[in-house]
Amino acid sequence: MKGKGIILSIATLLCTACQAQQGGYRLDFNLSKRNFVDSIAITFEQERVIVPVTINGEQRRFLLDTGAGHAVVYDDCPIEGCLPAATILSHDAIGRQSRVPLVTLPPLTLGTLTLTGCQATLQHRPVKRSDIDGIIGFDLVCRGLQMKIDTRRQLLILTDVKKFFDREAGHRMKYRLLLHVPYLDVMPFSGFRDRVLFDTGSRSLYSMNKQRFDEAEKTRRPFLASQIEGRSVGQYAMGFQGTEALGEVVFLGLSDLRLGRFSFRDVHTLTTQGGSHLGARVLDYGAVVFCPLQKTLIFQPYDHPNSCNVGNSQLQKAIVNANGKPVVGLVWERSEAFKAGLRQGDTILNVEGQAIDSFADYLAFRPLRGRIYTFIILDRRGFKKEVKMTW
Repeated sequence: MKGKGIILSIATLLCTACQAQQGGYRLDFNLSKRNFVDSIAITFEQERVIVPVTINGEQRRFLLDTGAGHAVVYDDCPIEGCLPAATILSHDAIGRQSRVPLVTLPPLTLGTLTLTGCQATLQHRPVKRSDIDGIIGFDLVCRGLQMKIDTRRQLLILTDVKKFFDREAGHRMKYRLLLHVPYLDVMPFSGFRDRVLFDTGSRSLYSMNKQRFDEAEKTRRPFLASQIEGRSVGQYAMGFQGTEALGEVVFLGLSDLRLGRFSFRDVHTLTTQGGSHLGARVLDYGAVVFCPLQKTLIFQPYDHPNSCNVGNSQLQKAIVNANGKPVVGLVWERSEAFKAGLRQGDTILNVEGQAIDSFADYLAFRPLRGRIYTFIILDRRGFKKEVKMTW
């Protein structure tokens, strides 16, 4: 399956939720059924698992995010009947933390299962995403439910029946819980293991923490040299609290990324200041089952049992939210955008004569694939320039 080039890095933008909870967060919400198996229709859109939920008789679209320890609702999309519960310390996708309100949701129904007393953080997102009303987190699994995500059949299967998935085929591996979310080991380079968050709130396949890469480079330098496609200084990952710090970014072309005994081949990715993670793009290649009693993840390939070829494009450029403005956070020096004159730190002012006054305006811009656009850019020195490129 040939991957698409990433033209906008909102890798964990405003979707990936808190990864930590402190001070009053509870997992003892009530389930309306016992000894059940429920199959729930989902959609898989732009590498996002969307689950329909019903609250107060109204259907809403929630993102299924295994990188979030609990549910999330937004202050720009209020839900009537939420009751204040506490404040907790939350960590966003890039590791920044803040104290946020915790609320108890009204009864929430997904499929035929209703959750009563479920808690959620109330988060502020700098840019409203009208197609996402909230987040369902990994607390479903921490509560004891087994969960299967099958994007090919567009099904989410939840069950409290013990050993329901015990005879399922696939690659089995143990995961560990840290701050209520699942971590497991992958092998990006021969002989080097990287602990990753399994995070369906991220749209990527795999991103590697820069410090972990530095450790790998010290011990595996000769082997790594052939898998480094370039280096730059920039930033691209965003969370609720802002954008990751400016720093060195390494562009990687991995010949073999191993998840248990399964191999993802020809994977193009890059390093991040945040933690290493596997993202929702894994679900393009197989279903995933979580068995909380054994803390086991089962990866079930859709096609080939032991490997697949990813062959995705390297990230070309990333636009980040800098004080409400769309700023070029990162440009790959081998990209057409770089050759056209785009540079890190440039601010987008205008596209095809249309003013871009804010990051929200940029998100509203819907480029046509393959078309050449004319951009008016303000560079870091304060000079304007015109850049023509395929977006």
